[in-house]
Amino acid sequence: MLLLEKFVNSSESLLLPLCQWSPITMFGFRMFSFSMELSYNILFKIFYRNADESRLLQYSSIHKKTYASDSKKIAIVTGANSGIGFETSRALALAGFHVVMACRNKNLAEQAIESLKAKTNLDSFEFIELDLSSFASINTFISHYKELHNSLDLLINNAGVMMCPYSLTKDGIEMQFGTNHVGHFILTNGLIDLLLASHSPRLIILSSLAHYSGRFENYDFLKERNYNTYKNYSISKICNILFATELARKYKNTNLVVNSLHPGVVNTNLGRHVFTSTNSFLEFIKSSLTITPTHGALTTIKLALSPDLESISGKYFSKELQVSPLPFSQDEKACIDLWNFTESIIKDHSKN
Repeated sequence: MLLLEKFVNSSESLLLPLCQWSPITMFGFRMFSFSMELSYNILFKIFYRNADESRLLQYSSIHKKTYASDSKKIAIVTGANSGIGFETSRALALAGFHVVMACRNKNLAEQAIESLKAKTNLDSFEFIELDLSSFASINTFISHYKELHNSLDLLINNAGVMMCPYSLTKDGIEMQFGTNHVGHFILTNGLIDLLLASHSPRLIILSSLAHYSGRFENYDFLKERNYNTYKNYSISKICNILFATELARKYKNTNLVVNSLHPGVVNTNLGRHVFTSTNSFLEFIKSSLTITPTHGALTTIKLALSPDLESISGKYFSKELQVSPLPFSQDEKACIDLWNFTESIIKDHSKN
């Protein structure tokens, strides 16, 4: 089954980095990458229509059997009330995890929990409020979690915003960079002590294929006059990989495993700023060309649960396979510069 994935991944990782140095426009890059993904989506639906659910169950079953002697593990999934986060939470519960669903909206999270309980026949889900666009909310989440739990085995940084109009977080940072990168930076570093105390901790950061057009030279992209919805999204996604790469380097002498991934072009609410329609025919076309949230969650689930990956760290994955990201995302100086800049911007925007 993975022959199709290997072909598409190889094509993307080989050709997309070349777009950085060619006359191709940003629009051209988007069309090329999107066409590659849609071609994969269509072919998958033709040849492997029912494979996504069976693979989710397979990953959960193998993990549960392999680690049957372990005490009950605990995971945090950000943005867990819908889409990829919802399906990831389902797979983790089936694998034996207690899942903390870190979400902004209490009502939606509680509805998701009821749905997950019905689907799994398990009472393994818990909601704690988290708004990644607010330093105060993130710090409150960290404190609240540590009051309730003294361990953490798995952190999945899944939540994000995509191509939204220019706006600022509650602390005055450009929304896509502030939510997708800075928010998860604070959350991760606030929980890192619990992860490091775990026997076999894993940290997974969701990035995107868009990172291939995300190389940047300075931080002027944060200014409103330089804002471009797609470019800023791409930059936030390459920052996700830079962050994962640096975490893997910093903690290479520990048991912590850190990886990042591209989930695919998935039929979720993430693209609400890109495609919005009440037309049933257009919605049908959209669902036909995108993969399901279950399918989109498979790479995350594999990185979280597969025994084969318990010592693989600092890598980037797509379609359940390890692939080569943009070389810039692995550059040590770029990783350190981003880390230092992020600490600086957090300090500058923190309210006394």
